[in-house]
Amino acid sequence: MTSRTALWSVWAVNKMKPLSSASASTLLERIDFAKDGELRSVTMNSPTTFSLRLSVQDGSRGYDWIDIIFEVSGVSDARLLEDTQLKMVDMSDGVSIVIENGAAALGIGSYETLENITNAPLYLCGSAVKYEEAPFSAS
Repeated sequence: MTSRTALWSVWAVNKMKPLSSASASTLLERIDFAKDGELRSVTMNSPTTFSLRLSVQDGSRGYDWIDIIFEVSGVSDARLLEDTQLKMVDMSDGVSIVIENGAAALGIGSYETLENITNAPLYLCGSAVKYEEAPFSAS
């Protein structure tokens, strides 16, 4: 019985949903590409897995504010910023997610290719991107 409880706990906690190119486009349109959103945090979960938390307006919820947590796994290239610089990042162009040829990238700004996303002030290039919706964090 203990192993079932442990498995249930892991499943209930991990709400991350994998993104494909199509589902990423749908999500980004729903949150208006996180334009004028707020970059909350970048967290190193493991040496090759990072999470980026954003506060955004959700078009499917009457433009209420929510948080979206993106997780990039298999990170092979990145440009990160100090925590103190996150609030100063210009979010007027929102974020981009590019998924092509078995690779995935998330970057601040408007980019269409894996090569171009490396021009972003903050980006994560890896093998997969997942996301999770979370309650709005005002701080």
